[in-house]
Amino acid sequence: MRGDILMLPEAVWFFYASPPSNMALVPGIPGWGWKAQVVHSMRPGALLATLPTALATGWGRLSRNSAPAARWLQRLSGTQEALLDTDMTCWHTYTLEWYPEVARFWIDGIQVLNAPNPPTRALGFVAWLDNQYAVATPQGILRFGAIATHDQWFAIDSIHITPR
Repeated sequence: MRGDILMLPEAVWFFYASPPSNMALVPGIPGWGWKAQVVHSMRPGALLATLPTALATGWGRLSRNSAPAARWLQRLSGTQEALLDTDMTCWHTYTLEWYPEVARFWIDGIQVLNAPNPPTRALGFVAWLDNQYAVATPQGILRFGAIATHDQWFAIDSIHITPR
């Protein structure tokens, strides 16, 4: 939400979601975990997927086959992602290269995601740690909330942001 204008999600980020989060936006990839992710819902034509997504979700609830709804949800959200198998208790170098035509994600010099056609409008840098969760599944489940957590920490050694 920006002011009084409703906007769909746009993100180019490294992102972690713990269960009960379940943002199943890409078929075959769990809706939680440590990810490199691009969400580009505000691209031209994305809203054309709204009705087919709703119809496929309804059909999936009746038939118990959510595969078509999962594909339509990905078309609606424009999500591209890679599930990361990285030890989050160790120091790593995370690199995100974001250009109008592609977003590339690297961990310790190894490319983990190449996402063509990322968002091109200005986005802000955000680094945070919280205890919120979100659920949005092809089965039509939509929930938000907060979970109790143990002590947590988040350390950043340095950040370099270089405009193109």
